[in-house]
Amino acid sequence: MSQYVQERAEHLAKWWEFTSERFEPVSHFMMIALFFSAHYLVADASKYVILEPIHLAWVTFGTAAFFLKLRFYDEIKDFETDVAFNPSRPLPRGLLKHFDMKKGIEHCIVLEIIFFTSCGMPGFVAILLAISYSLLMYKEFFIGEKIRPHLTTYATSHTIVTIFLSLAIFSALSRYYPWDHEADFYYFALLSWLLFNIFELGRKIYQPCEEREGVDTYSSIWGKFGAVMLILVHAVAAAVLTLLISTIDFFFMQTFQAFSIGLLILISAIYLIGKRPISGLIFRKFSEVYIVLIYAGIITNYILRKYYWE
Repeated sequence: MSQYVQERAEHLAKWWEFTSERFEPVSHFMMIALFFSAHYLVADASKYVILEPIHLAWVTFGTAAFFLKLRFYDEIKDFETDVAFNPSRPLPRGLLKHFDMKKGIEHCIVLEIIFFTSCGMPGFVAILLAISYSLLMYKEFFIGEKIRPHLTTYATSHTIVTIFLSLAIFSALSRYYPWDHEADFYYFALLSWLLFNIFELGRKIYQPCEEREGVDTYSSIWGKFGAVMLILVHAVAAAVLTLLISTIDFFFMQTFQAFSIGLLILISAIYLIGKRPISGLIFRKFSEVYIVLIYAGIITNYILRKYYWE
């Protein structure tokens, strides 16, 4: 018995090491809380939230399980590339195995179904749709050899899963099926997709001196200017969608979006003019922060709307 306990403790220690490296708990759960809170406030402002507080916790946990599952997907799909270029990551160095990732995926799916179903049949149906798309994404839509060389198409087709997740959250909160939502919810789901695209695309944009032979990046495919324009187009489209949401204060959000895009343009200019790795790093980090910035602005809008403007 003591040997079994020791083995389990060692295995749990490996999982904690993996989580610390690849799904750092504090930053990820803060991001998930921000992501969920923005959805909750959009739904609440539309007078569609009918759940008890405990259900809000269940949906938050289900959302966290969904994002953790996506991390497991990436660890498996990126294994061969990581062996060649990132051998210190958990799977290549043997900390955990593919079997562990697959068991983690199974457990996450079970938790997602349990947590979302606790909010009613619409939540169950909607999370099943999100899980189904995520599994297609995991299997690279069964056309991996064709789609993998097209990095931008590959990335943006995968981030579509956030649309399904957004609609699942709204279904759980409102108990409406995903095809019965009001327009605001669809706008917000598309907004989430665009923001996650900025996050995903921006983190693989480098200065020429940082590029590695054999590793495709958006800057190596599109060039520095093209990569920046790719991000800016997404940011402008996200700003337009935000302003289409009926419960958003137009003047406040217009001003906030103008500030955010202005800051993005400034960071982009520094990247385009610069040649040193630091300017590439600044651009990548701000692309990661941008999603937080916009969600924070949306949350601020609803807090002000509820306590000061109504």
